[in-house]
Amino acid sequence: MNQIILNNVIKIIFFSLLLSDQTDKMINSLIKGKGIYSFDQMKSYAENKSLKKDNKFILQGLLEIKGEKSVSYFETYIENNQEGPYSALALSKIADYYYTEGLYTKSSQSYQRLLFNFNDIENVVPTINYFINSLSVSGNLDSAKYYTELLNEKYPKLNFNQNFYSQNNSLEDTRLKKNSSNVSEGNYYVQIGLYKRYSDATYNRSILLSSGFLSRIDEILLDGNNKMYALRVGYYSDIKKAENIKRRIRSRLGLTELEIIELR
Repeated sequence: MNQIILNNVIKIIFFSLLLSDQTDKMINSLIKGKGIYSFDQMKSYAENKSLKKDNKFILQGLLEIKGEKSVSYFETYIENNQEGPYSALALSKIADYYYTEGLYTKSSQSYQRLLFNFNDIENVVPTINYFINSLSVSGNLDSAKYYTELLNEKYPKLNFNQNFYSQNNSLEDTRLKKNSSNVSEGNYYVQIGLYKRYSDATYNRSILLSSGFLSRIDEILLDGNNKMYALRVGYYSDIKKAENIKRRIRSRLGLTELEIIELR
């Protein structure tokens, strides 16, 4: 009798580890933009009620198209895992959502937690840019200057532009002034398109996601007051990686008006 119980416990542990490993593989597939699984496969897997691991909230958040619902999944994960393996990822997604929605006070708070509570975060340069821009756009220029100095101490290898806070830190996005970067380091991303309506941007984001490409939507201003929504994929350390992603998107989805942009 005891042997039967032991065998059942072993089976439960084995299948639990198997499901956890599968969840991690799907999450990594979405993060790295590798189309190992189809969107329908991942969606069906994430909705499996027998999946008890908290990591499922990360998977559900990455798959969810509706921004508010996606954020709720990430928040649930953080509530249960303050220092979990995906806590930094969840917090960055929450911050990015607030930023694209124009909720700059909330986005600055989330970016602040991300930058000062976690070490070795990915895409630290754009994260710093978004954080400082959030503070600047919400009128907290003194805080922007203060945190720039703190971040300069924390990341001494980065080349900070100390004069940025005396400039106009609007979200104006032009080919000469790309996103008003506050930290200079070579970063590239693939721009899928510009849209007047947020719904059009989210629709196209779902198409990218169905093919395994993780993207984001940035709210930008053209010509000073023309609000647009830019659909973008990745931050890449060199242009060859960006060109590779551009070719993959074009070959899979037939999109031709793709553009590689460098953050300066």
